[in-house]
Amino acid sequence: MAETVKLEVVTPARAVLDVATAEVVQLPGRDGMFGVLPAHAPLMATLGPGIVEYMIDPDKDVRGRMVVAGGFAIVRDDVVTVLAETAELPEEIDAHAAQAQLADAKAALGTAVSPDEEQALHDRVALAEARIEAVARA
Repeated sequence: MAETVKLEVVTPARAVLDVATAEVVQLPGRDGMFGVLPAHAPLMATLGPGIVEYMIDPDKDVRGRMVVAGGFAIVRDDVVTVLAETAELPEEIDAHAAQAQLADAKAALGTAVSPDEEQALHDRVALAEARIEAVARA
């Protein structure tokens, strides 16, 4: 049995991450956060906007983080593949722009005219909050 999982994160534009030795991966599922450990059962899940966090060395608290805007996670044979709409590493995020995006998204929340539009605005808020948190925790 493997003691680690491999984490791959790809978007339509690029391969963002390829970590061969993650001991645990936390993912922002559409219905809440979930974790993947070695020997996890095969799984396909829808992701919402949020932070993907992976633990490389729990003894030394070595972690990596990135923000995804949503997508899918596929778990199979100790490999976690994230197919994301967009993905950003903390060092790629402009904190001031994220603050402005959060303010704009919150201001627009009351203007939704349909449930789909309201969900899209909530996703914008969640993405901006995740971007701010990722920068703060980097």
